[in-house]
Amino acid sequence: MAENKRKNKKRRIWIISILAVVALAGAAILYFTLIQKQAEPSSAANPGYKTTTVRVGDLTISASGTGTLAAGRQANLSFPIAGEVAELNVKMGDAVTSGEVLAKLADTSSLEVSLAAAQLALTQAQKNLDDLTTYAQYNLAYDRLTLAQAQQTYDEAADSVVKKGWARCDRDTLTAYYDRYQRALSRLDEVKNSGDASNSDYYLGIIKTAQDEVDTAYANYTYCTGYTDYEIVSSQADLVVAQGLLTQAQAKYDTLNANNGIDPIELAQAKLDVEKAGAALEQAQKNLDNATLEAPFDGIVLSVAGEAGDTVGTGTFITIIDMLHPKVTFMVDEADSSLVSVGKQATMTFDALPDDTYTGSVTEVSPSLNSTAGYRVLEGVIKLELTREQLTRQLLNGMSGSVEIISGSAKNTLLVPVEAVRDLGDGTYGVMKLGSDGKLKLTVVTIGLQDDTYIEIKSGLSQGDVISTGITETD
Repeated sequence: MAENKRKNKKRRIWIISILAVVALAGAAILYFTLIQKQAEPSSAANPGYKTTTVRVGDLTISASGTGTLAAGRQANLSFPIAGEVAELNVKMGDAVTSGEVLAKLADTSSLEVSLAAAQLALTQAQKNLDDLTTYAQYNLAYDRLTLAQAQQTYDEAADSVVKKGWARCDRDTLTAYYDRYQRALSRLDEVKNSGDASNSDYYLGIIKTAQDEVDTAYANYTYCTGYTDYEIVSSQADLVVAQGLLTQAQAKYDTLNANNGIDPIELAQAKLDVEKAGAALEQAQKNLDNATLEAPFDGIVLSVAGEAGDTVGTGTFITIIDMLHPKVTFMVDEADSSLVSVGKQATMTFDALPDDTYTGSVTEVSPSLNSTAGYRVLEGVIKLELTREQLTRQLLNGMSGSVEIISGSAKNTLLVPVEAVRDLGDGTYGVMKLGSDGKLKLTVVTIGLQDDTYIEIKSGLSQGDVISTGITETD
């Protein structure tokens, strides 16, 4: 009986389609004409067609399904480090309030050390950032000096560049060295030609001296005639290095000069370092704070993974759920999926509380259908809105029951049976209204909501009007 009652609550919007589209309006008129012709030979007591009276009532279109109660929020609380539980103030099922102390660790010295280190790191990072501003003009002046030194080094390197074929000395010096070399050669020849063989040691000494003079003169002469390959390559390399240093110094100075003595890259890095240090400090403080577990909201203790004196790790130690703001996960049949959308009003009746009806609204709808027990269903979430009286009742996580999602409703509206309305095409609908002369006349109407039994009439009829339902008898 309860199941039939729920089925009667279920409403679906569907468009009546009886006649062929190509001649829908004409067929409808013909249909009503035939009804009237059938009525003409009949007596007033038995006109040959059925009638009903336009009445006022309520119409609700909804989708029915099942739902399961879930906590509005859930918090899994854990300690930041492993250690011994020094204090435990709650057990499973206890009601707690936001900020209430639930448990504490015994030893927090390592967390305190980490907090102090994080504070020091933040202080240093902030100092580095402040120094960029404090020493901005000093840095700008220093880089200006560095640029001047780089320019001087480049100029010297440019002046020192030598190439193959270049003479080291000027022409006069080169000529003088050449003449000295020639004189040394002549002197050597004279010594060799005028030697005294009777005194060979003396003679050899004079020749050696003359030969040394030739060698020295030749070395000086060849030194002046050009540069070695090493000197040429080295001078060009020095110029390239000097050019690079000058370009670098110029770019750095230009950057500082354009940014009031502060390098924007260094500034960005210093700011990032401060942010990182601040985040590390915040986490270190959070870790120390979490050595004492507090309730983040009013709720119920769902589980406790230990006792005072136990050594615990960093996994979940206490779980709290919020049953003051519960939600319902629901499922409706695929056929009713078009009736469900976010924002629609809904009602929930729990199997364990059959006399209570809870209201809420749809907050989430799955973008795809799922398969459950061989059926295709649409899933979603309803946020319940508890009354003051309902807040005093104990709702248990996992309770199940029936859900009805209201797609549309009309209160105190004109209603007629679906059999009385015909689709005339192009979005136009009509009924056959019984006139004061006892004859049926086609009347165009505007329709609204519709279920399996009734259609809402927004215009075209009035309460109490008599209309034909054809050969179908209605209530």
